[in-house]
Order: sequence, then structure tokens, then C-alpha cells
Amino acid sequence: MDEARLTALAEIWGGDLRRWPAADGEAAARWMAANPAPAERALFAARQLDAALDASAPPIVSTALRDRVVASASAAGLKARAGMGAALKRLFWIGGVGWAAAACAGVIFGTTLGSQRAAELQTDLVLEQAMVTGLDDTMVLG
Repeated sequence: MDEARLTALAEIWGGDLRRWPAADGEAAARWMAANPAPAERALFAARQLDAALDASAPPIVSTALRDRVVASASAAGLKARAGMGAALKRLFWIGGVGWAAAACAGVIFGTTLGSQRAAELQTDLVLEQAMVTGLDDTMVLG
């Protein structure tokens, strides 16, 4: 690492060593520790530019510009990639199928269990009435 290499890397990656590739950042940090004055000269302009860019407002893209870019891309025969949208739709569809299957299983389980329980209660009522010597209207009519 020397001053020319540090200056070239600062022009590419900026004045903040954390934004640099790991190997170049470590080599630059070692060289800067050994040569602080030349390192400060090499990074000064990049740090000034970084500060100016950080202070500026982000650009606002107009709808007309976006439409022109999309139209020129379409005219050139370029198409939008499927990206994550299709994968997410597929994932949500599969998740919805799972919820529907769980709901159907719950309905089937509930009706089966409910009808079995009703049959058991009716059997118990008949057996209880058979054991009673006389018919009790409250048991029959509720």
C-alpha cells in the first residue's frame, strides 16, 4: 500500500474505510497507522465528497421520467424479471391451501366427534329411563 494506491481506492470507495472491501480496508488501516500525514492528504478529498453527498437530498424521480425509461426499455425488447413477486404469490397460495385443509379437517373432526357424543348421550338417556320404574316426564321432556 502506498499513497497513490490509497488515493485510488479512496476515489473508488470513498473516505470511510468501513465501506471498502475488507482486505483493502485492513491494508489501508495498517498503512495509515504508519503514515498518518500522507494518508490524511489522500483521504481528504474523498471525505469532503462523502460529506457533501451525505448532506444532499435524495433525488426525486418524476413519473414522466419513469414512464420514459419503461417505454425505452420496452422498445429495446427488455422485459421485467419475475423477481420475488411470483415466489411470494406462490408461497401465499401454498399457505392458503394449508389453512383451508386445516379448516376442513376441523369441520370433519367436529362433526364426527359431535355426532358420536350425541349418540352416547342418547344411549345413556335410554338406559337411565329403562332403569326407572315409572316414566318421569321431566326426563323425557326435559
